[in-house]
Amino acid sequence: MNRRTAFAALAAAPLPASAQSPAGWSNPFALTLRDSFIERWKDTREYTLAMLDAMPADGFATKPDPAQRTFGEQMVHLAIANIAYFRALGLLPVPDSLPIDRNVIAKQINQADKAAVRRYVADSFDYVAAVLDKMTEKDLTRKDVNFGRNAHSGTDVLFRAYMHTAHHRGQTVVYLRVKGIVPPAWKFEPTA
Repeated sequence: MNRRTAFAALAAAPLPASAQSPAGWSNPFALTLRDSFIERWKDTREYTLAMLDAMPADGFATKPDPAQRTFGEQMVHLAIANIAYFRALGLLPVPDSLPIDRNVIAKQINQADKAAVRRYVADSFDYVAAVLDKMTEKDLTRKDVNFGRNAHSGTDVLFRAYMHTAHHRGQTVVYLRVKGIVPPAWKFEPTA
């Protein structure tokens, strides 16, 4: 048995009724994964907003290279993806204040306006947190979450969102450095 198979077996193995986790979670590993992700999501929210806050208001329309998004567009893109990933679970409707259609966003959110971008990004993280709070073991382990042509698991949604956020937030380091700004440091201590 390879590590991937062993990991999948561990994650899927139910416990006897006498050893069940709270709130209907029969698999303590799955519950621990979800709860740990919730804490890491709080950290990534805090760090993303720190990066956003580090950019002066006049920097939201700038880009390090003509082929790239502006800083504001980059942050909005990060938020759109988070909303789309967790919307695909179908657990909570997306509020009207969080459009993900780029044409609607272009009309409703001035991506060169620091306050508007910050509000949208913060609200996207809060939407994901609300979905995570509602997530059940069945939601986490399901394998039918559709993104385009491919089906993914609920666990995939968590990892994809986290990786996408880290990837695009990491790109914003360049935007800050080009403006002569030292980016905020990532904190390595867990919040819990």
